[in-house]
Amino acid sequence: MKRSLFSLWGTALGLMLLAAANAQATFVPYDYSWAPNSLVVGADSGGTGGISMTLQQMARAEGSSDVIATNLRTFSSAPRTTPDQVARGSYSLTLTLTDVGSGVSGQVRFDGYFSGTFSTTSSNVANNFVGDVTKTLVLGSHTYVITIGPYAPPGPPNASNAGTISAHISVDEDGHQGDEAPEPSTLLLSCMGISFVGAASWRKWKQKR
Repeated sequence: MKRSLFSLWGTALGLMLLAAANAQATFVPYDYSWAPNSLVVGADSGGTGGISMTLQQMARAEGSSDVIATNLRTFSSAPRTTPDQVARGSYSLTLTLTDVGSGVSGQVRFDGYFSGTFSTTSSNVANNFVGDVTKTLVLGSHTYVITIGPYAPPGPPNASNAGTISAHISVDEDGHQGDEAPEPSTLLLSCMGISFVGAASWRKWKQKR
């Protein structure tokens, strides 16, 4: 009977290892790109410059990830004493997303506007999103949740680093949004529990004998 107990323990251990292997997350692959409606948001009437926006060419990600929607830079020839101004420089950013497994594509658009001032040696530009900042796409058998933001403002025209508008793409794994695979330790405890239940039953049986 002891051999049966050891056999039960070995079976439980084997099941635990198999379950742990199968519990490894499978990350959903997708292709994405971002495009602004215009590459430049100009200063108000009489201004000398504007705010440039970049395209995000098609790229691939797997699973939930932060992404860059566009890079931002100011350009201006206005002096610091009389900077260019933008009161409501409207823009839109369109995400094109393709679920690799099914080949199905979809788009979502986010709107916003810039406000502030910038010159040859300064930049004070705020960003304001308009409308919903979170949108959903169902592509193939997967659900994608896209949240626009955060925003990092652009520096003066001579700044080496660009500002950014980022986004977060969340995608379900194996059809279960936000579910996580069981921890190996949990699986081990479950299998040990099965073994101990079997051992207790064997002891009761032996006492009756």
